[in-house]
Amino acid sequence: MTRLLVTGATGLLGHVCTLDNVDTAEVYAVVHTRRLDIPGVTPVAVDLRDAARLRGIWTELRPDLVLHTAALASIDACEQQPDAAYELNVEATRTVARLCAEHRSRLVHVSTDAVFDGMSGPYVETDPVGPRSVYARTKEEAERVALDEHPTALVARTNFFGWSASGTRSLAEFFVNAFARGDQVDGFTDVEFSSLYHRDLVGLLLAASDSGLTGLHHVASSDAMSKFEFGQAVARAFGYDESLVVARRISDLDQADTRSARLTLDTDKLAAALGRPPPTFADGLARMRADLHSGYADALRRTGKGE
Repeated sequence: MTRLLVTGATGLLGHVCTLDNVDTAEVYAVVHTRRLDIPGVTPVAVDLRDAARLRGIWTELRPDLVLHTAALASIDACEQQPDAAYELNVEATRTVARLCAEHRSRLVHVSTDAVFDGMSGPYVETDPVGPRSVYARTKEEAERVALDEHPTALVARTNFFGWSASGTRSLAEFFVNAFARGDQVDGFTDVEFSSLYHRDLVGLLLAASDSGLTGLHHVASSDAMSKFEFGQAVARAFGYDESLVVARRISDLDQADTRSARLTLDTDKLAAALGRPPPTFADGLARMRADLHSGYADALRRTGKGE
């Protein structure tokens, strides 16, 4: 059985990586201030900035596969705390990648579509980057650090949505919660992205790793849409009035300087390697709705602590 270590295991993606693999792998969940309570999962409490403690963990556990999902991912928080963003997004990645290389652990490093400037998508892996925020700059540097330290790592640029333990951590949840209250919500017509349902993303990351993929790959939805269109799609999927989504332009807001607009990702490289295209937005929303009715969303809430 694969010995799997997940960093950022209480985050939106890390929690799903942990929960969805508990029956097929020996799972170790790296946590910090929050906690998980998943039967069969071993929590590992550590601050990722503590390189000595991390070295002890790798020496003890010797993981076969590491899914490095941990990051300071809030654009605003990174702008306000650039030193913390660098420590968590770059230096912690350097340590994780170095330890994976030393212990011959396979590494999947989760990056972001935000490394691009958003002026000319859809982007392929070889397109020049142009990060516009502290968050994006640290994530772009983390990509280079991961591959410098561990040349056979898989670096996955992505964007994702889905249920979380708190019910408030993804864009889709934001729309669903607002619609349930009857609130109108701004939907940006000039912001485009290629977002995957988080469980689909986890499946693709594991499939890509198992297939021996290395280097940069775009792991995203096989189609793209604006955030206005996404809001409308969420409304349709969950039975709400599409008119609650109000068309706006992010270019009219002050925050436009740190947020890229057209962050669509070309996934042909991944599709060719795996022999199939990634799921679409519609596929992900259908699965998200099914997971609400099946009890999966409740399972995330039960097993997540301190959110």
